[in-house]
Amino acid sequence: MKTILRIIVILLVASIVAGGFFIALEDTSTLEESGQPPALTDADGQSLQPTERPEGGDLEGGSVAQGLTGLLTTAAKLAGITLLALMLKRRLRLLISRKPRFVHQ
Repeated sequence: MKTILRIIVILLVASIVAGGFFIALEDTSTLEESGQPPALTDADGQSLQPTERPEGGDLEGGSVAQGLTGLLTTAAKLAGITLLALMLKRRLRLLISRKPRFVHQ
């Protein structure tokens, strides 16, 4: 069980670090001081108009809260599957390790 616990801890730490990088680098690096994205140009030097974000949301309709909810849901599913596998393994070990008992007559 110690191995499974270590694996879960490693996965949790890795997901926290990945989430931290995602939040730190998400679209904020492309904003100018005015809060507007920089002007886009194609290879010919013509100006391109960026796609406007819909009111009250991100371009794809997602948010950090929704991503965090999905991450926590996935972690809960992983924990549930792991616990189920551990319980099944323990039950199988108990069934296999039972020695036949003979009654002396």
